[in-house]
This record gives sequence, C-alpha cells and structure tokens, in this order.
Amino acid sequence: MLTKWIRVRIMVVAAGLGIFFLAIVVRLVDLKFVQGPTLQEKALREYQKDFPVLPVRGSIMDRNRTELAISTFVKSLAAHPRRLPDKKEISRKLAPLIGMTPAAVLEILERDRPFVWIKRHLTPQQAEAVEQYKAEYDKQLKAQRKKATDGDNPGLARPDAIYLIPEAKRYYPHRTLAGPLLGFCNADGHGAEGLERFFDEYIYGKPQKSLNIIDARGHIVFSKENELLDETIGDNLILTIDRTIQYIAEKELQQGVQKWNAAGGFALVVVPQTGEILAMAQMPPFDPNLFSKYTKDFYQNRNVTVAVEPGSTFKIFTVAAALDAKVVKPTDRYHCENGKYAIGNAGVIHDVHPYGSLTVAEVIKKSSNIGAAKIGLKLGPQKMNHYLKGFGFGQRTGITYAGENFGLVRNIMSSRSLIDRVTVSFGQGITTTPIQLAMALAAFANDGILMQPLLAKAIVNHQGQTVKEFHPTPVRQVVSPETARTMMALMKTVTETGGTGTEAVPPGYTVAGKTGTAQKVVGRAFSKSKYYSLFIGVTPAEHPVLAIVVIVDEPKGAIYGGTVAAPIFREIAGQTLRFLGYYPQPQTPSPTDTLQVKHSPAARPTPAPPAAKPTPGPPAQAAMVPDNSGPAPLKHMPDLKGKTIREVISILHNAGIRCQVEGRGLAYDQKPEPGAPLPANNQCLVKFKPQ
Repeated sequence: MLTKWIRVRIMVVAAGLGIFFLAIVVRLVDLKFVQGPTLQEKALREYQKDFPVLPVRGSIMDRNRTELAISTFVKSLAAHPRRLPDKKEISRKLAPLIGMTPAAVLEILERDRPFVWIKRHLTPQQAEAVEQYKAEYDKQLKAQRKKATDGDNPGLARPDAIYLIPEAKRYYPHRTLAGPLLGFCNADGHGAEGLERFFDEYIYGKPQKSLNIIDARGHIVFSKENELLDETIGDNLILTIDRTIQYIAEKELQQGVQKWNAAGGFALVVVPQTGEILAMAQMPPFDPNLFSKYTKDFYQNRNVTVAVEPGSTFKIFTVAAALDAKVVKPTDRYHCENGKYAIGNAGVIHDVHPYGSLTVAEVIKKSSNIGAAKIGLKLGPQKMNHYLKGFGFGQRTGITYAGENFGLVRNIMSSRSLIDRVTVSFGQGITTTPIQLAMALAAFANDGILMQPLLAKAIVNHQGQTVKEFHPTPVRQVVSPETARTMMALMKTVTETGGTGTEAVPPGYTVAGKTGTAQKVVGRAFSKSKYYSLFIGVTPAEHPVLAIVVIVDEPKGAIYGGTVAAPIFREIAGQTLRFLGYYPQPQTPSPTDTLQVKHSPAARPTPAPPAAKPTPGPPAQAAMVPDNSGPAPLKHMPDLKGKTIREVISILHNAGIRCQVEGRGLAYDQKPEPGAPLPANNQCLVKFKPQ
C-alpha cells in the first residue's frame, strides 16, 4: 500500500509539473508569437520617442552676400497639461516671468491636450528666469517624491511636465532696411509675407524626426538630433539688392517724405541692361522683427502690389510709340491751344501753362497735356494699344514676388468715350505699378529692349553649392534702338534749362527723365487735394547706368514732380553713382565724355559705356536684341566663339533664336555646337569669359 501511495503521489506531482510547464510554454507562445508584436510596440513606445527636429531657415543676403535675414536660436516654453495637478499655482508663478497674466497661462494649461505651447520665442531674460524657476520646481518635486510612499503618486507632477524647447527664430539685423521686400515669418517659421513667403520652399528647410531613447522619468538618454541638423538647414537666397544702395534710397526717400509731410513714397533703382533691382524702397518704414505691431499697409511691398496713375511721366511712352510707328518726328509741331483744348462735346483738356505751337520735343520738355493728346490721336487707338502692351502695362512683369498687381489699362480700341481714349496719352485713366514703370523706363536705356525684373540672383545651400540661378531675361524689343536713343535725347531736355526736371540732376552728371503729377482717385472721382508726385529718369544720359523711379504719395505744400520728387531722385542718383565708382569730372563735362569711371568690384553692376567697337558687358549681361535688318536668315548654328555679346545676339536674331547669355567678355562655348541644326525651341546657350 505504501509503495502504491508513493507512486500515486509521484504521478500527481509529475502531472502537476507537466501542467505547470505546459502552461509556461503556452504563455511563452502567447507572449512571443500571439501578443509579441503588440507588446513589443508598446515597449518601444515607452522608451523610444520620435521628437521633431524643427528646420532652420536659410539666410537672405544682398548681392555681396551681406545677411539681411538670419535665423537665431531662442527658447520656447511648453508643457504637458495632463501631468500638472497644481495648474493655478504654476500659472501664478510663471506668468510674471514670461510677461503674461496668470489667467492667460491658466487658460492654456487647462486645455485638454497632451501638449501645449505656453509662450513661443522667449527673450534671453525670460528664458533664464524660467530656467531658474524650473530648477527650483524640479527640486521641490524631488523632495516630495522622497516623502511619498508611492513614486508614481498621481497627485505629484512629473519633472518633464514643463520644459524649454530650442527653436529657430527669424531675425532681421538691419531692422527696417528692405523690410517690406523681405517680409516676415510666422511663429512656426514659415514665410508669411514678401520674399520669405515666395521662396519659402527653399529657405524653410526640411523638418526631420529624431529617434530618442528615454528613461522612466522621461529624460533623454540617447538622441540622433545632432546627426540630422545638416538636413534641416534651409537654402540661402542671394538677391540683386545692394544693401548700401537700398540704404541710400530709403534714407533719401524718407527725408523727402518728411520734408513734404507726405503720406508715403516709393523708390526703385534698376540696372537697365540686365533688369537687376538694386534697391526697392518705400515709406513709411516697416520693421519685420516687430511685424505684429504693423498693419498690411505697412508690410505689403507696394512697389509691386499697388498701382498708381503715372501722370505726365506716361507722355514719354506715348511719344515713343508715335516715333517708332513713324507717325510723327521730333521736329513736328502741334498747336497747344493756349492751354485749353475742347475734345468735341466729350470734355476739355488743360495745360498748367498756356502754350502755342510746340514741337514734339518741346511737348516732352514742357510737359504739355494738349500736345500729348494730339500726338495720341494721330497715333490711333490700335497702335497705342499695341505699344502699351509692348511696354508691359496691364500685365505682370514676371518678378519673383507674390501678389503682383496687373495695373489697369482700358481697352481704348473699344472705348466709346473719346476723352477716355485721349487722356491715356498723358497718363490719366491708366494705372501702373512702380515696378512696371521702372522696367518700361529702363527699356529706353537698353536700346528699346524690355527686360524682366531680376530680384533674385541665386539660391545656394549652406555648403555653398548653387541650387538654382536666375539670369537676365529680355522680354521683347518694344521700340527700335533708334527710337530709344531719340527718346533719351528728348528726355534729357526735360532736365536742361527750361525743362520741368532741372532739380533732378546731380552736379557733374546728366539725366534723361520725366516729371509727373497725378491726381489720386478717391471713391470714383479725382481728388482735388491728394496727388502723386513723380520723377522717373535714367543716368547718366549718354551711357546709362541706372534707371530710377521716385513717387511721393500725397505731398503737402507742393505737388509737382519737378519740385517734390526730382530732388529725391537727384540725391539717390548722385550717391549711388559715386558708390558704384562713377565719378563726375572736375571740369565741365562734354556731351560725349561725362564720366570718369573707376572700375568697381564684379559684384556691382558696371555697364560698359558705348564705343566704336562693342565691349564686353557686365557679369551676366542680358542679351541685346538688335534691329531686324541684317544678313540673310541662318540655316545652321554659326561658330560664335571669340565674338562679343552684342555680335552674338545680332547674328542669332536673324534666325529668330533667343540667346541665354552666361558671363561676360568673348564667347568660348555654345550649345548647340557650330554646324548643328537650328534648335527646335529657338533657344540656345552661349558662355562668355574675359579676353
């Protein structure tokens, strides 16, 4: 019996152990294969966390790579509200440290969210005060946990419930300099206005996620964030703007606006041969560092987004169209009706001063509305409409900037009102943006070629490698080179004795320009007290270097462009020419040799003066499209090596081929190669280098 009982007990114990080990095996199988993936995922979530690595915006620089917009690292205060049991006390102590009210902080902390921003972009003083408070707060939590019997007491806050996060903040070191042009960024680092917005996809960089390993208290044990920093840095934007010229334009414009107690103003400085914008200024000023304190009227770049009536400045385009269409000559005479001209029953046109018979040249010099109206009538609506479109009015210029205004150009061909068709001739009933006006003006200084405005030179990454380049782009031949040269001569008389723009000439230089005064439209009628005063001009007149537009909004005490805007033009032009290395001769200048030119650095625009033989142009010189006359059309690509830019363009123009030019000097490479068939897309690339 004893032996039998022992056997029974052994069998029972063996069965029990078998069942036990079987249960263990079953549990292991369940944990490993059934619940394994789920449990592993939960475990990874506990100690592995994906933390966002915010991108660092690239810089915006001027043409000489001086930084105009940079990113600096600041700290932002964040919290996990669900981990904070004592929200009222924390709000009371945090609020004065970060410049907020306790109620505002409490409202944020009481949100039912796992994560909240308490305040973004703290000042260094605020960040230091928060760090001191957090150190004391963490010390108190540690002491409380030592006294608690349960370390996971839900009544205690966790040390990582409040913390500072480093972020990149946009900073504009020159404050208001080019503020409306640069724009600004929102709190998340995305471009919200201006160039910051237009080039955001390049500048913003690429957000990344860093896999961090944390301990039970939420402290980071291992992070790959530093390995990802290079990938998060955005590209840098290089502009055609010159910081010094921008400063000159803003300074002189501001002084002019203050002198005449005006509402504001605009100033543009352009290189006629390339379309490069050296300065784009407006008043009142705007500081993008404090963008939240300004309204849209301040931070919007109105040189591009706002259209104004050009007034009498528009007469030069009417006369240029009539000359190019060969319906008038500079010596043709028109009777200006002694200052009062009735257009049938449609209305009456007045001149500021009564004039009798004036030549076409004198119509420009004296700025006669009646003379311009009669020239416009002789030109006719169809040709007028053709040339208006040719100069780019009523259409976008293609500038790399968001929100460009089209301007307003009536269809004068279908207009039933004769007075509406006539007033366009002297700049009424039409609106144009300052950038449109500047590019149309620059065409006269570029042998009649309209250029696309060039605001960005290149995009480069943080390692200095070029991501994208922007080249000068000719749009079309608006008027012939002969017409353009004639207009330059006519516009020069405006700034000579007896003209309306004598105040625009810097001592020792020459200017070809035009004054203008335009009534502002208030509601649906012209205002009797609000005006735009304008002066647009090219300097030096004989071999142009700069095209400048100055517009003063609502001046008080005087309204005429020759009195208000011309002196601002004079100061901007004179200081800019000297900065670029173009100095007036001490003796009386002759018509053919006005300037003593000192070569400036390659980064500055230095258009070459005309000579008997074409000389190499500036870096990235735009293609000069010549007149249509010349040899027979080409059948194959010619050998262009060793030729100048002007010679290359002259040859290719006969085949209807548009040429993209790189560099300056003499041609050394071309695509397609010499002897190859003419390109199907009518475009080719020619590279130049100094001789």
